[in-house]
Amino acid sequence: MKLGFLGAAGTAVLIAGSCEVRAQSMDYGALEQLFGEPVTTSVTGSPQRASDVPATMEIITADDIRRSGALDIPGVLRHVDGIDVLQWTNDQADVSARGYNQPYSPRMLVLIDGRQVYADYYGFTPWSTLPVELSAIRQIEVVKGPNSALFGFNAAGGVINIVTYNPLYDDVNTASATGGTQSLAQGSAVSTVKLGDASAVRFSAGGRSNSDFATPITLPYIGTRLGDDRGAIDLDGVVRLGEKTDLNLEASHVIADQSEITGGMIPAYARYDTNSVKAQLTSDTESGLWQATAYSNWISTAYALGEFVPLPNLDFNNQVTVVQLQDSIKVGTDHTFRATVEYRHNSEGTTSVGGASVFYDVVAAGGMWQWQIMPALSLTNALRIDHLMLGRSGFVPAGYPFTDSDWDRSTTTESFNSGLVWRVDPEDTLRATVARGVQLPNLAELGALLINSPFANFSGVPNLQPTVVTNYELGWDRDFTSIATTFRVSAYHQTTDEIASLSGGFIVGPGGDYFTSANVASSRADGVELGLKGKILTDWRWGLSYTPEVITDHFAPGQTDLTAATDFQNANPVHVVNANIGWSQGPWEMDAFLRFESRFFGLVASVAGQTPSLAPIDDYVSADARISYKLTDRVTLALSGQNITRAVQRQTSGPDVERRILGTVSVKF
Repeated sequence: MKLGFLGAAGTAVLIAGSCEVRAQSMDYGALEQLFGEPVTTSVTGSPQRASDVPATMEIITADDIRRSGALDIPGVLRHVDGIDVLQWTNDQADVSARGYNQPYSPRMLVLIDGRQVYADYYGFTPWSTLPVELSAIRQIEVVKGPNSALFGFNAAGGVINIVTYNPLYDDVNTASATGGTQSLAQGSAVSTVKLGDASAVRFSAGGRSNSDFATPITLPYIGTRLGDDRGAIDLDGVVRLGEKTDLNLEASHVIADQSEITGGMIPAYARYDTNSVKAQLTSDTESGLWQATAYSNWISTAYALGEFVPLPNLDFNNQVTVVQLQDSIKVGTDHTFRATVEYRHNSEGTTSVGGASVFYDVVAAGGMWQWQIMPALSLTNALRIDHLMLGRSGFVPAGYPFTDSDWDRSTTTESFNSGLVWRVDPEDTLRATVARGVQLPNLAELGALLINSPFANFSGVPNLQPTVVTNYELGWDRDFTSIATTFRVSAYHQTTDEIASLSGGFIVGPGGDYFTSANVASSRADGVELGLKGKILTDWRWGLSYTPEVITDHFAPGQTDLTAATDFQNANPVHVVNANIGWSQGPWEMDAFLRFESRFFGLVASVAGQTPSLAPIDDYVSADARISYKLTDRVTLALSGQNITRAVQRQTSGPDVERRILGTVSVKF
């Protein structure tokens, strides 16, 4: 897990080695029994309840995932307060925290057990390529607001950390089959094999075939609605090398084909081929809990842009390799430190004009210090420094306005998180946080996207600046134990500087003019999150939230929301309401979810060479539901649906979405 910079004083403490060390186990099941509720170890390295974390975090449990009735992770996240989900096609969605959502949304860092699944080449998360089955997930940790110092760069708007079951502690064996509308056929299986007391392995596999929505489409979309498919396999093993040392090995492979909306609102049909390998060694020593991690991700993406879109086909082949070393140590009873160093190499071949590569190397150092000032009051500070070295090598087209030497640049960025948590009494917790997050330009924006055509030339540029998000926040949690209800409120002020866009720049070159990526705007967001959730008797559960937010954009001279194809001020619903109610008794389980979004606008896809336009999306209410019956202790039947009250509904500026109905048989073995 990527975490911030410790600083000289903390490092000296780590080196001294004469301190009391209390490293923590990562057995989540045991920790949940200890705390009596879901816990996280992601932020500080020590187990914490979500209400004690020095950030605004929601923990979605395995029970929540099951009750959502969702087909995929975005379907689960659409029920979370403060999370925005844009469903563009049947298989493609974009997820963001607190607004700022768009096609290929770049502000949310997504991790699976600490491994990045965020696609650096275009700066987004292709959710269908995640090598994880819903039944293999123990919990999803949703952190809202910038958290680059705690989790690593590109956590500019928030973090989604997917935590799977540990095969050494959790014996998960399940299979399911799902069929439904849009010609859906899906199968999923998770199996855990114990290899004695000291090792175990988990196998996960899933396959899906379905059609895209059949709602009417405009000209640019014609030719992009082909069959959608996904196949995934994941192998996750743990070997206990000693009483206090574990080795984790993981490998995955996913192929996914889908209709989607790319950055700039261009419709496409995309084929993804992803692979990953990861090794992690964890050892509890006298000098702390040491963790060495190395992983590589490969993602190959081929785009067909439709028969009426006059642009060449695009192919990306991205590889990222990350090596991390960190040490977490508890000094006495009041101080916890975590120090991290990281190396990252990221490369991408140019497309559609090939023959060259754009790449960067990043060396990062960081750390965290948590000070338990008194039993009810804690302060957590984290700082991370990233030094990026950019480069390019290979073919340079005739008349290109750059040479390879223009990419010989380096930049150093700093991010920090600071949070004060005060448990005033057993019922009340106050939280004050300030954070600075950094989002690096993606490789396409840095020059990997290079298009020469009779209609227009386009290139990324080497001098794009990182986007910086600063957030100030106050929060209050209140437990009304007598009525089994929890109230949460957070108020935040957030600024974003140097917003980057694939369009917005223009260069007059010796061999022709080029449209380019550019830093186009700054922005401000002010919002409040109000939430209530609770239980009635033993059978009923409920939740209600309201999240008003106002975003104000400020464009650089010569830029507008349309020329830059970026509009957060108008493309954000000011008012969002989520409500849910559920009931369980005996073999029956029922849940219903409502979401209201006030009127907003969205950029409309355009044929190449034309300026995008804005289209209104009126107020709407969407409804999801699930009902299940447990035939036996091992077999469960479930019927679920998304957008169940409307056959067709306009939720984005893309094609209208359809009602989705799913039937699932799940078996535990």
